[in-house]
Amino acid sequence: MVSPLLLVAMASLLGGLGHVVLAKGMKLVGAATAGSPLALTLGNPWVVLGVALQAAFFFMYMSLLAHEDVSRILPLTTLSYLVVALLARLVLDEPVTPMRWTGIGFIVLGVLLVSRT
Repeated sequence: MVSPLLLVAMASLLGGLGHVVLAKGMKLVGAATAGSPLALTLGNPWVVLGVALQAAFFFMYMSLLAHEDVSRILPLTTLSYLVVALLARLVLDEPVTPMRWTGIGFIVLGVLLVSRT
């Protein structure tokens, strides 16, 4: 059986990547507001890929919950914050300030503490 921590890492990577890919798609099609062409949004390959990656995360998360405590698994999935910040900077050219990196660092520190219990 695969280690739960490895599955959480994989799920966090999928989820984080899904967030960034979905954001890229939505920036291309614009806000999905009432009256906007839903087909345009759902027809965008970045949006479709982002949704698929998020679905993959969700199914991995469900699998983890079947075998582990939610109070342990959910905090560990916040590793996706690190993935999102890195990819948002590299792929979307979003500014990630030192203060934001510090906050993410505290989150990762908390994740490390939770993972040791």
